[in-house]
Amino acid sequence: MFKVFDIAREALGSVAKVAAKVPAIENKYQVKARLRGPWPKGPFLWMHGASLGECKMLLNLAKFLKEDLPDCPRLLVTTQKVEVVSYIKESGVDVVAHIAPVDAPATMKSFISSVKPLGLILAENELWPGYLSSMMCISTRPSVALVSGRFHRVVPGVDYSAIGFVSMQTGSDLSRFFSVSARSSNSRMMIGGDWKLLPWIRSVSSVAAPENPMVDTVFVSMHIQEWASLSLMILSSIKRGESVVLMPRRLSEVSEFRKALLDRDINVVDWPQVQNGAVSIVNEFGKTKDVLAVSKSAVVGGSFARGLGVHDFWEPLQNGVATCVGPYVEGQKETVAMLVREGVIAQLQSAEGFSERNKPDIRLVRSFLAHESAKISDSYQQLLDFLKILLR
Repeated sequence: MFKVFDIAREALGSVAKVAAKVPAIENKYQVKARLRGPWPKGPFLWMHGASLGECKMLLNLAKFLKEDLPDCPRLLVTTQKVEVVSYIKESGVDVVAHIAPVDAPATMKSFISSVKPLGLILAENELWPGYLSSMMCISTRPSVALVSGRFHRVVPGVDYSAIGFVSMQTGSDLSRFFSVSARSSNSRMMIGGDWKLLPWIRSVSSVAAPENPMVDTVFVSMHIQEWASLSLMILSSIKRGESVVLMPRRLSEVSEFRKALLDRDINVVDWPQVQNGAVSIVNEFGKTKDVLAVSKSAVVGGSFARGLGVHDFWEPLQNGVATCVGPYVEGQKETVAMLVREGVIAQLQSAEGFSERNKPDIRLVRSFLAHESAKISDSYQQLLDFLKILLR
């Protein structure tokens, strides 16, 4: 099985080399940097996340590790998304940011040689076989932590013995991971909740609705593929003279959203301008907190088209904003079902029900998040204990 993985990883490297020669692909994805670096000079504690949501969580985790971990080493954060590298660099957090290495043998050998990772913290479900095997080769004990983990699809033959700490979002995630890793791993495993809530927990602040909301509904992290449903919901709001904010998931889709709105004769302004009966478009990263601070309700993207995967619904919840998701919640089905059952979020089965959607009671949200806080605080403390032993 290991030979099969090696062949697949070699093939991935070969495909990447070919792709790097195509200017359009290279400009968009920075394939050469993924293949050859140059890589930062270590040693580092390496942290890796797929895209913006995972990396925002890791940046918050990085800040807390620097506060709580004695002699915390330098931190390197890698990501699969080119645009997220810029976000990390501009975040103000004291970390080094770089595009993630391609999971090919030659690339990983060069990456590990330069970075000299003391350990690896993976966000959610980024269980790349080469990342795990590379860490196993350079450490005499398990040196990988999986935090805020999600686990659904099993890749047969992956060796998980490099993982020494596992904090999964739900019991079902933990059960699935345990079923495939129990024979090869002595990991410390637990249900630790969703670590996107870490900043709220550390701030020791209670959940409260925004005091002076000027936005009726913000559509958060929306994809152009969701336009059919999104347009119905926006038109419903506009007809009632409400103020709407649209936050595209990808900045590259801002112009496409703008054109689609104008084609429907919908008035469009740019954030931070907000106007009743109009849509305000956010055209830069990092504004979610500012928008939620003045919003009554939020609709979370990735959930109105098949195959996308629902985005972060915790952020509006912890800001006291009535939160709603659509019918497609890939990757978070169990969590969403629990939150709907507890009355913490609303779920639409179609855009037609938007105007009659339930707006959860803030008291239910506050009670539920207090319970989540205890789980996450405990699992974070156990990560600290794991790292203190690892970095001795």
